[in-house]
Amino acid sequence: MKDHSNAAGGDTDTIAAIATPTGSGGIGIIRISGPGASSILNQVFIPHQPDSKPVPYLLRYGRVVNHSGDQVLDEVMAAFMPGPKSFTGEDMVEVYCHAGQFSLKSILDNILKFDCRLAEPGEFSLRRFLNHGVDLSQLEGAAELIASKTDLAYRVAREHLLGAYGKHVSNLRKDIVHLLAELEADIDFPEEDSVSRIGHELLQQRLDQLINSLEQLSGSFKTGRIIRDGYRVVILGPPNSGKSSLFNRLVCHNRALVTPIPGTTRDYITEWIDINGLPVELFDTAGLRTGRGQVEKAGIKNTQRIIGRADLVVYLYDMTAKSFGAPKLKLSRSQQLIIALNKIDLTTEKSANARKWREALEGKFDYVFISAKTGKGVKQLLGKICQSAGVSDLTESLVVTSHRHKTKIDGCLKHLRRVKEMTSQPAELISFELRTAAEQIGEITGHIYTEEILDEIFANFCIGK
Repeated sequence: MKDHSNAAGGDTDTIAAIATPTGSGGIGIIRISGPGASSILNQVFIPHQPDSKPVPYLLRYGRVVNHSGDQVLDEVMAAFMPGPKSFTGEDMVEVYCHAGQFSLKSILDNILKFDCRLAEPGEFSLRRFLNHGVDLSQLEGAAELIASKTDLAYRVAREHLLGAYGKHVSNLRKDIVHLLAELEADIDFPEEDSVSRIGHELLQQRLDQLINSLEQLSGSFKTGRIIRDGYRVVILGPPNSGKSSLFNRLVCHNRALVTPIPGTTRDYITEWIDINGLPVELFDTAGLRTGRGQVEKAGIKNTQRIIGRADLVVYLYDMTAKSFGAPKLKLSRSQQLIIALNKIDLTTEKSANARKWREALEGKFDYVFISAKTGKGVKQLLGKICQSAGVSDLTESLVVTSHRHKTKIDGCLKHLRRVKEMTSQPAELISFELRTAAEQIGEITGHIYTEEILDEIFANFCIGK
């Protein structure tokens, strides 16, 4: 476990990291934070105007030189941001250079030769939390915003980042604390007429309101998990049923190899697609049959593993085939199944084959006629995928996207429900349950935190954030 005990004090290490993604581009940023930030800037940065002094929050143009000062590494812009009015609450420096992987690494390696170390994942944000007391859910929202893959994921993460979600959670905690304070006043001053005692009916009413609000938040996690992590859709079916053709149709380019030879796909292929804001991780898999070689057997084994992780299986049939029937799959209750009857372009929905498929599937499975070749019916298939995900319009809703938050909300609910069942118990016991409930939900925003909680949160951040 990391030691965060010094992070909020003045005896902190100076840290540095690249704050932009690797790869070529126009601008790359190197961030430095800590007591040595200003000194390092003065040693590595030569301003274009020799007599210019570092003015807080003002960009200056100049050059970065190496540790010994005899070689120019890049032409840059640099800014100094003194604490506590900086992102981390400490003295900070940001260097804006050309965004080449080698250029950024050369400058960072040079900076690390001074009294400075490489930042750990999320360490800049961790220092922001410890020094500024920023809502933890807002910092997690920033990480979700960076990782968002669709407009819907962006909008949900934005609500977290801007604090609407954290404010709602904090208000729920305040309601619990207020209820606790009234109850403990009754314990401390049982005979004081000036103290408003909580009646049984009022206590039940307030508990019901809290429980209802928390249940709504907890229930939103199913949608939130999909928005954050994506909806896993696996395309399955017999060999040569058109799985790769459908995959290419959905990702809008020829990603998978398509041939008339059965068993072309030996391993799974995956791509991300956006269906009306729904982030979908799409898998094309090896055809399900008895493997005819070690490679194909390994591919089918991988397919079975992917099925276990799927949220939805789209099972593809060649509807011109003579055999009719439902797939023999072992799916969990949470997994959805859609039958896609492919190659409608070779026949019609009124043909004898189509009628037999209807008779075999009607009332038992959700199905759709499609043509992976021409695109007919694909729009209906996409609509069914969105419907099965259950992601509704969330413009007015606050959504839980973090498993950590879901766990804490459920823990809070458990203690509040326990209070509802023990209102005839001594007030001291009820007070203990309410205090524990407040602690549980307080861990979401950082009212209550431990090193273990901080490690869990910031380990998932990228370096430089």
